Amino acid sequence: MKLAPEYQCPTEFEEFLDSAKGERAICRRIAERSQILYWALCTGGHDRYVFKEFPLGNSYVVDFAVLNSHSGSWQVTFVEFEPIDAKLFTRSGVPSKRLASALKQVDDWAEYFAQHKPQIRADLVRWAKKKDILGYASGNEPCNFSGDRLADPSTSLFDQYCIFIGRRLLSSSEDLRRKSMFQSRHNVEIATYDRLLDLVRQRYRDPYLFVNPA
Repeated sequence: MKLAPEYQCPTEFEEFLDSAKGERAICRRIAERSQILYWALCTGGHDRYVFKEFPLGNSYVVDFAVLNSHSGSWQVTFVEFEPIDAKLFTRSGVPSKRLASALKQVDDWAEYFAQHKPQIRADLVRWAKKKDILGYASGNEPCNFSGDRLADPSTSLFDQYCIFIGRRLLSSSEDLRRKSMFQSRHNVEIATYDRLLDLVRQRYRDPYLFVNPA
């Protein structure tokens, strides 16, 4: 049996993370295995999509956008990938240069989303029809099992943000504690790339069990 492209051997993925340095390589890998990103961020939903290099108007381009629906609402997670070998914090406990830059970028995205939500909603609908790389949806207008159409402005659309940066082994226990506080204090989740590796190890340890992962 030939495995679908979303599957990823845990050992192969771990070796890739151990050898890769910048963010471009991981972006290419995730574009080919978008199920990894989806399941690392979502527990499931009625309708689901992943977009690579999703634009926020003419101002910004997001590495990945993960669109997911539940009964009565839609949620889009904008994802920034930073280098795999980057540090999270300096010795004095402040965000590293790469993390600080990513946090500023996420703040800009959040402000843009708040000010241009109707436009972003329309772009998400358009991309869901033609540019989804997850391959779960039919390519029709996004609509969940409850009949809630994403294009309907009365349907709730929530935003959230995630930054992938660094590895656990490069981070102290204090660094990991600091990053866990960002979601509640700054509305952004900071995750190391080991989050993706954990998902691959758990979900794809025997990929033949997941011929239909949806």
